[in-house]
Amino acid sequence: MGKRALLIQLARLGDLVQTIPAVTALKEAHADWMLDLLCPAHLQDIGRILPGISTVVGWDGTEWSRRARRAEKEFRPEYVVEADADIRAVTQEPYDYACVLNQHPRAILAGALLARESMGAIIGRPLDQTLSPWAAYVRAIARDRRANRIHLADAFCGMCGVHPPRDVPPIPVRSVPLPHDLDPIGQSSGPWIGLLVGAGAPERLIPVTVWAEVIAGCLGALHGSRVVLLGSGEEQGRAGWIQTALSSSLVGRVWDTTGRLSLTELAQTLTRCRVVIGADTGPLHLAAAVGTQVIGWYCARARVHETGPYGQSHWVWQAEGVDGRAGETIQPTRWPIEETIALLTNQPVASVPNWSLWNSQRDRWGAYYVQAGQEPVAPLEREQIWNDLHPTAV
Repeated sequence: MGKRALLIQLARLGDLVQTIPAVTALKEAHADWMLDLLCPAHLQDIGRILPGISTVVGWDGTEWSRRARRAEKEFRPEYVVEADADIRAVTQEPYDYACVLNQHPRAILAGALLARESMGAIIGRPLDQTLSPWAAYVRAIARDRRANRIHLADAFCGMCGVHPPRDVPPIPVRSVPLPHDLDPIGQSSGPWIGLLVGAGAPERLIPVTVWAEVIAGCLGALHGSRVVLLGSGEEQGRAGWIQTALSSSLVGRVWDTTGRLSLTELAQTLTRCRVVIGADTGPLHLAAAVGTQVIGWYCARARVHETGPYGQSHWVWQAEGVDGRAGETIQPTRWPIEETIALLTNQPVASVPNWSLWNSQRDRWGAYYVQAGQEPVAPLEREQIWNDLHPTAV
């Protein structure tokens, strides 16, 4: 009889999407395993479309935080009863394994409570919290900002004790009806360009005036093109400002979906776009996962080699500091607008001061990025890192 395993990913949308290679690799290595997923409750719909997942269980982080605050002020036995009921709602019998992909105490505790054995973030007991080799590597990279060529999605594979999978096909997105007035998106001839108007962190936001220039350039250079503005309800104001900055002759070719789509509707809309452009944010990774080409504009602390869109043939513009280091907390004064449009129209792409352009590739060690104009040769240190950190990986 196969084992029961629970994959625990309690971070944001982008991190959940980047667990797809780990799910794929686990199923390749352990075809008889039943693999379930524990993720934030509001991301359950995305979890359900991940190939290889049997059951998705939502973790209500807000309720657990509220319960912890109450217990800090005044501990009552009923709090334990409530917590136990929530745990038992996940599973009546402990899982054989928990693959814990977050270093946060709540994820480590969930793994200890829900499974007989945990792997991933730690190798000690929950109160010991000794980091596993892969988790220690990820933490050191984040802390020291040193050079790195191991993609976060592939590090997740290492935490689960497996090598990156042979192939990561696009996740299947079932057809769902969009709001009636938005259903024509992607249905007419001409390329549809998706723009992610928001970002997961304020310092990664791309100015609305820049987006307006991108839209004007795309609609002028691509015959019959349309632009789709994508974002949450919190980004409706930004979408409105972008449209205000456009000439009246262009507004009719811009479709504003901000705040109007569920996550499954967003996934469906992303499949209807020829390309999606945005900062390092969850929907950008979702677009890559459903098979749409993406162009990322990475600034602030976002770094292409760690969290570039996973797969092949994606492009990332990486903002660089004055000393050439990527991922510093900087806000560019010059954005690669014309050069991005050149990418879309297959024209020669000029260099941009304080930016570098990278293209995504994959091999047996996972995803890697090659600077534009260079041969797609994989960085040699990746194999050595894998051998050092997890020589016994499946």
